Amino acid sequence: MLERLIKGVEATEMITINNEEVEIRPLTSGELSKLQTIEKKGFVMKVGVGANGKRTNVSPNTTDVDINAGDFTQYQSEALYKAVAWGLSIGNEKVNPEQVEALPAGLPEQIFKEIVRISNIQDNDLTIIKNFRKE
Repeated sequence: MLERLIKGVEATEMITINNEEVEIRPLTSGELSKLQTIEKKGFVMKVGVGANGKRTNVSPNTTDVDINAGDFTQYQSEALYKAVAWGLSIGNEKVNPEQVEALPAGLPEQIFKEIVRISNIQDNDLTIIKNFRKE
């Protein structure tokens, strides 16, 4: 495990997807942070308005959040495509999110699950992961 931590993104792993061997790498903490930022675009915090028409402070414990389902799904897809593109980009071979988006339906999600696994990303790190967990 220590060797894998030291290697970071160089700790690649071969996986089998649709009877094809595919090399993937774990995501970096910086990449995870960027994915979290993309996902948060789908959330809109409501801010209260006082009697004078000015915004009031909202308690940090507020649960008053608007989610536009279409936008939220779009941002989750954007995060997924970027994660897969980064996880497939090894050495000089760079994959872009548009290439991932063009893959057959279901294939990006299969690769994403494997990238999440080797990156040791938890449910609370990315909302999109919950879409792949079976209750």
